[in-house]
Amino acid sequence: MMDVLREVLLPKLDGVRKSGGHFMARCPAHDDSTASLSIAEGTTHPVVLTCHAGCERDDILAAAGLTWNDMCAPREHPPRRGEWTPHGEATAVYDYTDENGKLLFQVLRTADKHFSQRVPDPSRKTGWRWKLDGTRRVLYRLPKVIEAVANGEIVYIAEGEKDVHAIEAAGMTATCNPGGAGKWRPEYSEFFRDAVVIIVADRDKPGQAHARQVAASLQDIAAAVEIAEPAGEGTPAAGGIKDVSDHLAAGYTLRDLVTTWASGEPAPVDLAPDLHEFLAQVDAPYDWIAENLLERGDRLVWTGFEGLGKSVVLRQVAVGVAAGIHPFTSEYMTPRKVLWIDCENSERQGRRHFRKLERVTVMKGRRVPDGGMRLIHRPEGINLTSDEDAAWLLERVTAHKPELLYIGPLYRLYDGDLNDERMVRHITSLLDQARVKTDCALIVEHHIPHGDGGHRSVRPIGSSLLRRWPELGYGIAPATDTDPCTEVCVRPWRGNRDERHWPKFLCWGTREDDWPWVIPPDAVAEAETSTFKPWTPTSALGGIA
Repeated sequence: MMDVLREVLLPKLDGVRKSGGHFMARCPAHDDSTASLSIAEGTTHPVVLTCHAGCERDDILAAAGLTWNDMCAPREHPPRRGEWTPHGEATAVYDYTDENGKLLFQVLRTADKHFSQRVPDPSRKTGWRWKLDGTRRVLYRLPKVIEAVANGEIVYIAEGEKDVHAIEAAGMTATCNPGGAGKWRPEYSEFFRDAVVIIVADRDKPGQAHARQVAASLQDIAAAVEIAEPAGEGTPAAGGIKDVSDHLAAGYTLRDLVTTWASGEPAPVDLAPDLHEFLAQVDAPYDWIAENLLERGDRLVWTGFEGLGKSVVLRQVAVGVAAGIHPFTSEYMTPRKVLWIDCENSERQGRRHFRKLERVTVMKGRRVPDGGMRLIHRPEGINLTSDEDAAWLLERVTAHKPELLYIGPLYRLYDGDLNDERMVRHITSLLDQARVKTDCALIVEHHIPHGDGGHRSVRPIGSSLLRRWPELGYGIAPATDTDPCTEVCVRPWRGNRDERHWPKFLCWGTREDDWPWVIPPDAVAEAETSTFKPWTPTSALGGIA
C-alpha cells in the first residue's frame, strides 16, 4: 500500500523526509515547525498517522485536502519485481478492503490470466496466506461504492478488476465481485439499495449469464438496473471487442455501451376503447418492411425442397431490405435495420454467401448503410427452451432493435420433440416476444417432410401449431422436372391473413448486376399487373437516397 503514501498523501505535505521505515513531515492541522507528523504504512490499514502534538487523523487529512476514503481507495498497483503467486509471477495486484478501508485480501493477476487470492497473515514468514478460508468476501472498491450510492451517482458493475480500472479512468465509479463471472453473492446486493446500476456484460456466454444473475439479485433492491454490452465490430473469438476495457481502448465512451436489458416501472393499465371509440380510429396505412411482401409485425415461415436455394432467397430478401432495394422488383424503398441470426452456417460460410449480394446492391445504386444489417452466426445452434439462450435472444433484439429479424433454421433452435405442441408453443411464444420487442417482421426458415417427386408438400414438419402460428407461409418447389434448380415455384401453404404479392415463380439469374433469384421473363407481364416491376437501369434514376 506504499503507493497510497507516495502518490496521494506525501505530495500534500511539507517538509517530508525519510526516517527509518517511515516518513516525517510538518503536520498541516497545526502550526508545525518541527515536522512532528509521523506517517507509516499500516499492516491492515493503508496508513498510520501519528501527530506528536496530538492532532486527530481526520483533522490532519482534512487540512491536507483529503479524506479517509481517499486513503482507503484501493489501487491496482504493480507488484514487486518477481512477486510470486502459485501460478507464476504477478502482473497486477488488487486490494479488497472493508467499508473502512481495512485490507481483507488481495487478488494477484498473472500474464496468463490466473487470479490468485491471499490474506494478510503476520504469523507466516511471507506475511500472506494463499487461502481465503473464512475471510469475508467483499466488492472491489467497496468504500467508493458506498460513497457513490450515498451521493446518488451511477455505479457500474463489471466482470473483473481490470474493467473496473478502465471505467474509473473514464470518470465513473465501478466495482466487481471477486472470482469473476458466476461468483456474485446475494449479500453484495444490499450495498446498492436505491442505487442506479449499469451492469456491463462481457460479450460471451459466461459474461452475459453473469450479468443476468447480478441483475436478478438487484431487481428488488436497486432503483434502476440496466445491462449493457460493449459496442463495436468483431467477435471476441476473432480478437474483437469483448469487454468494457476493449470498448474504451477502441475509442468508444461509456455512453456508447449498448443497453440489452433495463428494469422499469410497470406500465399503467388503460381501459380498452369501447365500440364507438374503436370504430372512430383511423386505420394507419401499411407499414411495409418490403413493399407488398412483409409488413411490420408479420411472421413468415419459409420452407422448401432441399438443395433449391431457399436460404438464398431469404438472404436476398434480408440484404435488399437493409439496402432499401426491393428483393424482386429492385425498386427503391426505405432501408430497414436487419438482424440475421444464422444457427447453421459458420462466419466464414456467411461471408461467402453475403459477399455477392452486397456487390449487387452497390451495382444497383444503393449500399447497405453502416450498421444497417447485423449478422450473428451460431453454427452450434441455440436452445430456446433454455432460460439462458432465451434471455440471450431477447437481449440481442433489445440491443440491435431490428425492423426485420431472421432466425433459423428452426431445427437448430430447440432441444426436444418438434411434435410436442407444448415445446413448440414455448418456442413460438419466445419468438413472438422477440418480434414484439421492436415490432419487427420475423422470418423463420424451416424444413418440410421427406418425400419423392415434385408433389411433396411444402408445409413445415412438426406440430400443427407451426402451420397455424404465422401470418405468412411459403415454400419453394421445383417448377419443372427437367431442371429443378433453374426455376422454382413459390407455393403458399397457408392462407394469408392479409393480401401479399409474393412472386409465383423465380428463376436463377445470370447477370452479375442482378439478384441470384429473379422473376422469370415470361412472368414479368403478370408481375407488372400485380404491382411487380422488373428492374432496369432507368428505374434507378431516382438516385441514391
